[in-house]
Amino acid sequence: MTDFRAERIGIANASRLLGVPVTELKDAVNKGEPLRGVIPPQPIVRAGVNQRSMLFLAGDVMDCAEAMSRPSST
Repeated sequence: MTDFRAERIGIANASRLLGVPVTELKDAVNKGEPLRGVIPPQPIVRAGVNQRSMLFLAGDVMDCAEAMSRPSST
């Protein structure tokens, strides 16, 4: 049995897990900016024309989603 955290997932599934639109995730990753106050997961693979296709480790996305769900300290 494989560990889901080690699975590679595409940007569409990553954005679903994070609860954000694909374009918002792409922008945060490409610009190196926080995603709703949290450092976004970094793609492990960029492919396709202009490297637009991204693959993430599910565990990195899950960690980001957990950080996004925590109340901010402001």
